[in-house]
Amino acid sequence: MFPLNQFFTCQGTSGPHEVQHGFDYYFGIPYSHDMGCTDTPGYNHPPCPACPRGDRPSRNLERDCYSDVALPLYENLNIVEQPVNLSSLAQKYAEKATQFIQHASTSGRPFLLYVGLAHMHVPLARTQLSAETWGRRPYAAGLREMDSLVGQIKDKVDRTAKNNTFLWFTGDNGPWAQKCELAGSVGPFTGLWQTHQGGSPAKQTTWEGGHRVPALAYWPGRVPSNVTSTALLSVLDIFPTVVALAGAQLPRGRHFDGLDASEVLFGRAQSGHRVLFHPNSGAAGEDGALQTVRLGHYKAFYITGGAKACDGSVGPERHHEPPLIFNLEDDAAEALPLERGSAEYRRALPKVREALAGVLRDIADDNISRADYTQDPSVTPCCNPRRAACRCQTV
Repeated sequence: MFPLNQFFTCQGTSGPHEVQHGFDYYFGIPYSHDMGCTDTPGYNHPPCPACPRGDRPSRNLERDCYSDVALPLYENLNIVEQPVNLSSLAQKYAEKATQFIQHASTSGRPFLLYVGLAHMHVPLARTQLSAETWGRRPYAAGLREMDSLVGQIKDKVDRTAKNNTFLWFTGDNGPWAQKCELAGSVGPFTGLWQTHQGGSPAKQTTWEGGHRVPALAYWPGRVPSNVTSTALLSVLDIFPTVVALAGAQLPRGRHFDGLDASEVLFGRAQSGHRVLFHPNSGAAGEDGALQTVRLGHYKAFYITGGAKACDGSVGPERHHEPPLIFNLEDDAAEALPLERGSAEYRRALPKVREALAGVLRDIADDNISRADYTQDPSVTPCCNPRRAACRCQTV
């Protein structure tokens, strides 16, 4: 097996220490780009002020704005810019990614490139592309910039390794409704049952609008073009799928919730997961507690609650036993749960409970670990503590 070039560039909660966990190279910011101040704050709701300068007092932070520590840009373990310039960050990602692809192609080595974009999360950057599309809403301009960035990466692959490179593009959650016009749209997945109770059925919830996202797969000659699949897949499937395509084996002695989705991607199968479980992610219930069970086209809610909506409202937390069950095949908007006395509900409920018992048994039997994420000021990323907002720049 050839050695594998690995490159990680992202916005996310992973951090620059990916180079200590198997990646050869890292370029990016260590957490979400709204978790530190910048000199180019971009569009947010409510707006967040720029980083303090010189001897000016600290900013009067809004509740939805983070600290006065400037957002750092890392290259491997070194901070190369703090605060990062959000207006040029996307283009830096594109340049680093295309350079990496070219280097891997020239060396003849296979590669893994992970690009976690800051799009379409707030703050939306004020970029040159935004200026060129004056009159567009910031969200639409951001989408266009993201499309351009992804296009640059795809074009580089097409010119260097088109027939032997698999591209997988997806997102991690639905729109953040409390950000109003800067959040995007849930499309047909409107979570009408929840909206009638109050709050948002989007990000931070287990309604379809909160976690159902599009995915695109591209591999000429392997992935059929112009085909849409209704198979139930998850981002949990990316790891086992990529491992299988590389001809490697998953580590033994562990259970992985994802599956090898290559048969679906190659058009040879139309079924993915039979069961998926969805833990609470902020809207209602205990953090991490299992909230919803997906079984085929049925979806059972044991806990419901709306996230903060654009108007500031929050839906009440409600517990359901027996659960609310929706048939997503007939009701993608999750408007009307099955009547508890109906024959369809009585047929579905035992299967849902059996699936839930299996999920809980699997969690109890799995090898688990605990991590302490207690905040320690000594690990705050700061390249120059003597300057306001930890300012420095080497790129």
